[in-house]
Amino acid sequence: MATLQKIKTITGVVLGGGQSRRMGQDKRILEWEGMKFLDKVCLTMGELFDEVLLVTATEDYACGHLPVRLVTDAIPQKGSLGGLFTGLKEASAPFVFVVACDMPFLNPLAISRLCALPEGDVVMVKLSTGFQPLHGRYSKRCYPVMEQMIQEGNLRIQSLVNHSSLSVQIIEESMFKDIDPYCYSFLNINTPSDLECARKAASRLK
Repeated sequence: MATLQKIKTITGVVLGGGQSRRMGQDKRILEWEGMKFLDKVCLTMGELFDEVLLVTATEDYACGHLPVRLVTDAIPQKGSLGGLFTGLKEASAPFVFVVACDMPFLNPLAISRLCALPEGDVVMVKLSTGFQPLHGRYSKRCYPVMEQMIQEGNLRIQSLVNHSSLSVQIIEESMFKDIDPYCYSFLNINTPSDLECARKAASRLK
């Protein structure tokens, strides 16, 4: 596969927070293909974006070996929306592309395809299982809307698609059938059974 050209107009954001309660241990350090989950995600994003931000609740992850800049939540304990809010605040580019730390099947071609779409404030994929807000592109214009949502206690990122002040593109899963027919790139790992299923899926892909 040809080397993808790095994206300069979008900042990559990796959300490295969360309590990992359902997993029973820190998901970030689970091993996948010989490396930690979070390291693999950060390295994939580093191949795609000139700037990558790793957003965590506290400075509790050594990332000097990764192509990222570590930032901590601007507003603590606001979940994934708070992490995305922080990423938008800290990003140098006018847009961010956000992923979670527990997505072992990230597909650079799928991310590049979403990033190449015409400008929109929210570009979010909708699978048959629902919206995928943590594999999406957001503009800085979302920042004040997110700030208001946090103040109102609405921490659902997908609520952005209904905000009248933002331009929104909803992308169907058919867009990825040629490069990710099973939509594994959107899979995140929350429980030990999720991890087992993901490992079985990985073995089938080999």
